[in-house]
Amino acid sequence: MKPNRCIVPRLMNQLSPHTLLQRIPEVQVRIDSSNYAQIITKDKVIACGTHGLAVLNIFAQPISMKQALSKLEELILGAQDWMNLTSTILQLYRAGILVEEGIISPTLRTDPYGFDALGIHIAMLNDRQRTATYLAAIREVVRPGDVVVDLGTGTGVLAIAAACAGASRVYAIEASKIGKSAQAIFEANGLADKITLVQGWSTQVSLPEKADVLISEIIGNEPLGEQVLEFTLDARQRLLKPNARLIPSRLKIYSLAVTIPEAELQKRKVTRSALSNWQSWYGIDFSFLETVAQISPYAFHLKPYLAKNWETLSEPIMLAEIDLQLVSSLAIDTTTTVTASADGRLDGILVYFELELGPTTILSTAPTQASEDGHWRSPVWLLAPSRNLEKGELFSVSYRNRVAGSPNQVSVEFP
Repeated sequence: MKPNRCIVPRLMNQLSPHTLLQRIPEVQVRIDSSNYAQIITKDKVIACGTHGLAVLNIFAQPISMKQALSKLEELILGAQDWMNLTSTILQLYRAGILVEEGIISPTLRTDPYGFDALGIHIAMLNDRQRTATYLAAIREVVRPGDVVVDLGTGTGVLAIAAACAGASRVYAIEASKIGKSAQAIFEANGLADKITLVQGWSTQVSLPEKADVLISEIIGNEPLGEQVLEFTLDARQRLLKPNARLIPSRLKIYSLAVTIPEAELQKRKVTRSALSNWQSWYGIDFSFLETVAQISPYAFHLKPYLAKNWETLSEPIMLAEIDLQLVSSLAIDTTTTVTASADGRLDGILVYFELELGPTTILSTAPTQASEDGHWRSPVWLLAPSRNLEKGELFSVSYRNRVAGSPNQVSVEFP
């Protein structure tokens, strides 16, 4: 049964079929047990019914009223349901949750979280080693006339480098609000005719042509934490030509067995002295945390250059080597046998990575190579308790990612 469209004229009195609307970037939604949604703003709560989530999803990117209604019509069962849906759209438009394209300002978040947070992009641009090495790789890999895809373009610095290297067209994909700023930067640098901003997640967008080169800087502190494997695999299948070149093309994940300086260790572990301090400061017995720490491996993060003078008890340990041009599985489960290279106290396993960006361009976050202004932080997986090693002693280090039934973590075992 087709819905009665009697309410559409009322809706279109304020919104024409070709009006491009999108939702504001950040909304807080509450859903009750009956699937009824409410949007929470600073000064009010807006009831948006059972179609609220569907409407917010459709308008995540700019879309015309005609296209949105056509897609949403599949959800409708009758005339009253259609009236409820269209009333929800009008209500959200009047409340300022749905706005016309161009009204949203390109301002960034001021809090430290999210990919559109200003501080994150400042840190990445200040990481000269990271950015300059990527730019060198782009000059090495991109050829005149190439079509390029840049996943998670951020401020657009890598997309601009690709255009300057001779790309005929660059598709800069960005899901967060930083994309508006990137577009302004493309225009300010006279490259808006070469670079097309594509708003959305790369797994949810389509491009008018296949690309020759994929650029991605979606490597997290935990190297696979930003789903570089998932996004790269999807891009290879849908967005790239069969023999496309990738930047990076290969990812190597390493670790080091380390002795952590005593002052640093005391800040990071549940030690007897820490428990004594907490007891005296707060009058509370926290001794149970010592038991939890023994059975629940955990990690802390620090800038890798800060560990450049730490004592190491092993040569670099290869945890995983991933050819991004060939990878087909997201699961990694490796175990490496390691020989201690020195006597000492094994406190933890520090993880770092190496990116092969171009034929002769390598970027590493090894403590001895990382720069002071680097924005990446290395995970350090703590042993509980620490263990004294003798030179020549054997132990094994395991690394897991996306293994069913197992947490993603680094672990150490002894014979």
